[in-house]
Amino acid sequence: MNAFESPFRHLSALADIFPQILMAMATTLVVGLLLLGFQHRLSKLARARRDEEAIQASHVGTPLRLGGIAIFAALATCFLVLGGSGSVVPGLIVISAGPAVLAGLGEDLGYGISPKGRLAASFLSAALAVSILGVWVARADLQGLDLVLGFKPLAVSLTLLLSAGFCHATNLVDGMNGLAATVVISASAGLWILAREAGLAEVSLITAVLGAAMAGFLILNWPFGTIFLGDAGSYGVGHVLIWIAIVLVERAPAIAAPAMILILFWPFADTLHCIARRAARGSPIFAPDRMHLHQKMRRCIEIVFLGGAHRRRSNPLATLALAPMIVVPVIFGVILADDARAAWMAVVVFGALFSVTHVAVTRFALRNRCAFKSSKAWRQLKSGP
Repeated sequence: MNAFESPFRHLSALADIFPQILMAMATTLVVGLLLLGFQHRLSKLARARRDEEAIQASHVGTPLRLGGIAIFAALATCFLVLGGSGSVVPGLIVISAGPAVLAGLGEDLGYGISPKGRLAASFLSAALAVSILGVWVARADLQGLDLVLGFKPLAVSLTLLLSAGFCHATNLVDGMNGLAATVVISASAGLWILAREAGLAEVSLITAVLGAAMAGFLILNWPFGTIFLGDAGSYGVGHVLIWIAIVLVERAPAIAAPAMILILFWPFADTLHCIARRAARGSPIFAPDRMHLHQKMRRCIEIVFLGGAHRRRSNPLATLALAPMIVVPVIFGVILADDARAAWMAVVVFGALFSVTHVAVTRFALRNRCAFKSSKAWRQLKSGP
């Protein structure tokens, strides 16, 4: 498999599903603009929130957190109005996201659904997906792990953990303007190429529609951050994305399982690094902090280049700075999709680079802090969580 052998062939394939792509982008934009237009009235349905005061906040003001509604409106519109490829798989994946989306929506509206509650809902969505799709992670292309995955109860349990964990991981990147959209669009593009190469029309269709819907959302989210995915959107989109990958690996034996880790690399790396860091410090795993790489990058930009806490500018700039780190693992995931050993090696290399970048960003800010020791960004970077 050489997914980059004929890029013009991929462009031609996009033309074949142009109506769905256009509908997804347009629906996201229209619904998003309507939500923004009726934001004042919608606020009457919600309880008061103080998101800007949260320790992990990187945005300015109180942007609308209902972007997930626009995304799932786009997915529903494409498959109900225009139709799909004749397969029920796309619809079942979207339907199975229901519990995670509803729990997230409760939190978005200010009804205090805890992280553990949302994680439990993500487990329920994962269980629903296993039940209605009849699919789970059955291989990792790693000898010892494949033996473990040969035992169905354990394989299903690990699948539930993987799915719920990825939903939570996607939620962690929804707070920096354009970051979640960049992660999902790049991952969707990689998965779409592999699904097409494997001849899985139904999987490639839902992947293209998801990417197009997120592109419409990106227009509203970057650079000004007028609307965010919210917990409903991030948990729901995370669920759809991970289950596209699970179905793809199950139905295309030629695709290396670790290639999926590369394509979905950023949320995995961010969450695993966060867990390891908090465990090393003895901090609660679910306690929020401001030490994610995207938060460090934002404060580094403020300290070194902006001379103070200018969050309105540093927020979108941080996404631009991190975009190459998000996209490059996806490219390697596509290139190495037929070589499990090389793909696993790439996972290790990119994981190491991710950790090194954490240290490098901090040290770069420290070396160039002299003029900005009094800035709020400097104090936050120095003090940590």
